[in-house]
Amino acid sequence: MTKLVKGVLSVVQSLSQKDRRQFLRGLLDSGLLSEDDQDRLVIESRRRDRTRPLGDFVAVMKRKGRLR
Repeated sequence: MTKLVKGVLSVVQSLSQKDRRQFLRGLLDSGLLSEDDQDRLVIESRRRDRTRPLGDFVAVMKRKGRLR
């Protein structure tokens, strides 16, 4: 991970969830980062986000006809 990404992550992690998403969207849309660095930022910023249970996800995908 580059020093730039580490620095950005420290800023991003201090923001509220809403501000974090807005900041990341602007940063990703700017094209200043490589695709790998963009992926790292998104993964790290979502690491602590709540997730839904796998069973719920599977049920939704079955309802939509994307899983059998």
